[in-house]
Amino acid sequence: MPARIWTRSREGLSFTSHVLHKLGLPVRPRFAGVPLSAPDADTAWLVALQIAVGEYRSPGLTPEAGWRVVDVGANIGVFALWAERLGAEVVAYEPEPRTFASLVANVAGRRISPVQAALVGRAAPTARLYLSAVDSTRNSVVGKEIESGEPLRDFVDVPTVTLADVVGSGCDLLKLDCEGTEFEVLLGATDETLRRAQRIVLEYHRVAGSPEVIVDRLETAGMKVDVLAAIDSVGVIGARLGPG
Repeated sequence: MPARIWTRSREGLSFTSHVLHKLGLPVRPRFAGVPLSAPDADTAWLVALQIAVGEYRSPGLTPEAGWRVVDVGANIGVFALWAERLGAEVVAYEPEPRTFASLVANVAGRRISPVQAALVGRAAPTARLYLSAVDSTRNSVVGKEIESGEPLRDFVDVPTVTLADVVGSGCDLLKLDCEGTEFEVLLGATDETLRRAQRIVLEYHRVAGSPEVIVDRLETAGMKVDVLAAIDSVGVIGARLGPG
């Protein structure tokens, strides 16, 4: 256990808060020096540990100093804090109002610009964001629980952005964790929009489609694509422009 805690502390998770959490004490995680605000303590620890175990650390896809990073599905901002800690400037998108308020609090004073919006495939003023009863990381525009496929009923209307909006004139890394919308968004994007992202790392959800479809689409746009992780209903895909 100590070795794992030290490893996670190198990624930005406070050693002290992690130890106290392991001891069962009711402590909020500190990440990159920030005591994380979140709609609930379980979400704070879930997201902090997801980033601290290195889920997004991969050769060629790890943020570097001077990069422009776009974080779609930022939740409370832990990935954004991690990328900023590595030297990047980040634009972080999160649609759900309470989670967005935590994101704003967590990234205050950092080189991170929070935007309240859900990513959609087709431009519209608002979209219906369905709220998961499991935890806030599973809220989804697709209207169903992202692992079981069960329909979600509670919702809130939120502002939207398209992939062309978030990529803008270009970015060094686009991170997508949009709970099923990744299929509609990527399959509907033009090659030119996709290529404005030098690198893409995304979480896919099988309840919304087959990852092979995303791999084919990104390869057609001229990107080198790898499946970085595949666990039952979810996985992670990395893609980048260029020969290697």
